[in-house]
Amino acid sequence: MNARLLRYLLMPARPAALMLVAVLTLGVAFAGSVGTLGLPMLLVLAGSLGMYGYILLEHVAHGAHEPPVLALEMLNPVSEHRPLLQLLIIAAVWLAIRVLSAHIGALPTAALEALALAALPACIAVLAIADHFWQAINPLALWQVMRALGASYLLIVGVALLLGFGFAALAGSGALASWELYGLGIYAWLALFALIGGALFEHRASLGLEAIHAPERLAQRLQVQLDAERDRFVDGLFAQARGGNPRGAWETIEARLEAEQQRNDAYEWLHSRLARHEDQRLASRLAQAYIHRLLGHDNGRVVELARERLGLDAGFHPRTHAETLRVGDLMRLAGQRGGAEAMLASFERDAGTADISAAVGQIPRVDAPPTDVV
Repeated sequence: MNARLLRYLLMPARPAALMLVAVLTLGVAFAGSVGTLGLPMLLVLAGSLGMYGYILLEHVAHGAHEPPVLALEMLNPVSEHRPLLQLLIIAAVWLAIRVLSAHIGALPTAALEALALAALPACIAVLAIADHFWQAINPLALWQVMRALGASYLLIVGVALLLGFGFAALAGSGALASWELYGLGIYAWLALFALIGGALFEHRASLGLEAIHAPERLAQRLQVQLDAERDRFVDGLFAQARGGNPRGAWETIEARLEAEQQRNDAYEWLHSRLARHEDQRLASRLAQAYIHRLLGHDNGRVVELARERLGLDAGFHPRTHAETLRVGDLMRLAGQRGGAEAMLASFERDAGTADISAAVGQIPRVDAPPTDVV
């Protein structure tokens, strides 16, 4: 999990985010070169970086594989106020610790500062995905995020410390030009936000996060589309049958089964939908074909299918004499003597064969030992 999580650090290297890194780097470098006159521009650029960081985090948390392309409406401080709220939360916590430090001493103050720093990624995460901003200052909500992320949260804190100390070391060494430091700092900021978003996405199940682009959501949408298509297909079948062309409806079913390579799941979904209609003839004929396919391979499903059919169509029986006898014996072995007798009697009525009457009489009672094994 943690190894997979580290790939989110490369998210800002994608073209959309990398272009933003380049533009902000040039802007910060220019603002820094003009002294105090560049301060307003510097504040705008810092705000833009903060807003894009939260937008990137949210996109990644919802399963996006590419960073969002920056648009002007994203940089509206009225609609995107999370960076300002985060700044206010940090300032409030810092002031509270400063007030407490006069009463609790240096060591407890350092412990509180370390705890606040460790909780900062959780605060950022909650502020990014929560419905209400006040949840970002709820210790219980922060703890739930930390506990849900587990080792991934420790990785985030470790990466944040590594990036912070590494940047400070590079800045102090003078090994890089100022614009290079700006670019590296901006990239590190976005990478950390992408990492937090990636951790939320990877642990979405334990967090209860319904990610928009999650594989399960995509599968759910595809399943809804497939169900709708199947319902339309079955409605078309019954329209054919009602129009006086039941043979054409059955040929359409055969063509669909062939298109789906005669898979068992194709029989299953077709039967479940055909069985919902008042006219059970198509469902019973499909069940006959399915039982023919299943006999000897999945006898348990054969018994279930025969029982289901008899509950909806009292005159149901398999295709042939031999199959009817075999399914009847399977039902008898499963303790469904009444169903077996009804099915065999139905076949007798349809086929008019005398030996079926004898077969019905030969079915032993449930409490008698079986005479044969299928």
